[in-house]
Amino acid sequence: MFNKLLHEPYDIVLEEKDSWENTRHPQTSFQLVYVREGKGHHHINDNQYDYCPGKLFLVAPEDRYHCDITEHTAFTIIRFTQLFITQLKDDAERLELCDWIKKTDYIFNNYHAKAGCIFRDAADGAMAQALLSGIAREHQQHGKGYQLIIRQSISILLNLIARNLLMSENPDVQENSGQFSILRMISYLQEHVYQPEMLRMPALAAHFNMSVHYLGEYFKKHTGESIQDYIIGYKLKLVDIRLCYSNMRVREIAQELGFTDESYLSRLFKKYRGITPGIYRKMNRKQETPH
Repeated sequence: MFNKLLHEPYDIVLEEKDSWENTRHPQTSFQLVYVREGKGHHHINDNQYDYCPGKLFLVAPEDRYHCDITEHTAFTIIRFTQLFITQLKDDAERLELCDWIKKTDYIFNNYHAKAGCIFRDAADGAMAQALLSGIAREHQQHGKGYQLIIRQSISILLNLIARNLLMSENPDVQENSGQFSILRMISYLQEHVYQPEMLRMPALAAHFNMSVHYLGEYFKKHTGESIQDYIIGYKLKLVDIRLCYSNMRVREIAQELGFTDESYLSRLFKKYRGITPGIYRKMNRKQETPH
């Protein structure tokens, strides 16, 4: 069972298994699942990946996952709690959380999230293993200052993950192909979703060295939707997450995601979801349940 850490934005569990009892159904939080030892197959929704020591997998709230364990396996699982999502921005001692939630939104909503182990750079993978080993040790020993050490280690780990997601592409996709360029564009839009000035068409055209007209046509040709429709859809997905997993007010969500005001967000939300944010929250609010 996960420890409920009242003053930290995460839960950590260290577990060892010879068999996996049943499929874990959609959870109420994001998870990093790290394999410390053992071998088997990691199943997430309809995808299967082999695992061995050092593999790190990402699990989003709506995912179903389980493992076929072929060799006794030890896991380190970091679950990001509602506090991670909510964050008290006025607390000067926790200002780093403001950056954390932005990294989390990008990491777990990125198109790479179902691509198995995410580390492509061997040096980054080795650093991540060292960080995760340190996190497990500090969690077990509770030495002086362990909470700060764990929090800072997770922050570094998230930066490594984000960097690898930006760097890594399917090796079969060549840099001069349309698919490669679209993946880069999607990464860029998601990464800068909190910076509306960087998502304006002139700024995007300059960044990708295209004309505004050609950029719009190019993106729609390869995705089937306009850049602005994609940005709105992605932002609304982030709104969904906050309504389901945090206590943020609609006004606070609107301000954070760059909507004009609460009224505009509510109208837009109702247009695309068919109901108001308040009703959506009541219908979909997730309650924390222990494993």
